Amino acid sequence: MYFKTNIYYLLFIALFSAYTSIAQINGKIVDERNVPLEYATAALFNKNNNTLIAGVISNEDGVFKFEGVKKGTYYLEASFLGYEKTRIDAIVVNSKGAQVDLATIKLVLGTQLNEVIVKAERNTVVNKIDRQVFEASKFKNAQGGTGVDVVRNLPSVTMDSQGEISVRGSTGFMVLLNGKPIQGNASNLIAQLPANAIQKVELITAPSSKYDPEGKAGIINILTNRGAANGAFGRLILKVGCHLLKLMVMLYLIKGMV
Repeated sequence: MYFKTNIYYLLFIALFSAYTSIAQINGKIVDERNVPLEYATAALFNKNNNTLIAGVISNEDGVFKFEGVKKGTYYLEASFLGYEKTRIDAIVVNSKGAQVDLATIKLVLGTQLNEVIVKAERNTVVNKIDRQVFEASKFKNAQGGTGVDVVRNLPSVTMDSQGEISVRGSTGFMVLLNGKPIQGNASNLIAQLPANAIQKVELITAPSSKYDPEGKAGIINILTNRGAANGAFGRLILKVGCHLLKLMVMLYLIKGMV
């Protein structure tokens, strides 16, 4: 009888400890005028290994909430289309089951976006918990062009004078074609893929740990029209100069990436 009582007591202590180690993290995301931002993204990361724990979106009052957070140290990234990402460091969850209130998180408009671009992007983008999905056909300036003309319309994505693509100023990103990693030079393939073959582009700026370290800066997932990614794509480059004639042919053969 004494032994059984001890077993029940230990089980109670274990269950109580597990319950009290779970906490709640909440906050509110606003713009520079303190106007609540609905559908803003809040991503919670483990500070020790940078693993994405969970992602949520804010409600109409700009409020977000993480429930069932275990004991540990975290950091949070708040983002919204057209605004600069804000990071909150050193979020500590203790074992008392308390609520962690991050109060108000203010986002600042991106310096490279103007009013016309923001308005166009709102008509073409769908905000999800961990990504933004863009309809490629809505980018009028990309019609008749290549994948580069589509990608350059994405926020946080830039191109240098050599045509190299970077996400948030870094080239440490992963490019997927219909959810599969691209083999070889991703920038060259994007430059050769016809714009009208692209249906959607997913921009993931807070990738999960399964994409580390290659997808650290972000992930661009290009979704093509069915069957459009099966075939050969190429580009012919001719450079003429003084006593110089240079011809370069670049060809990509893509199979099995429907």
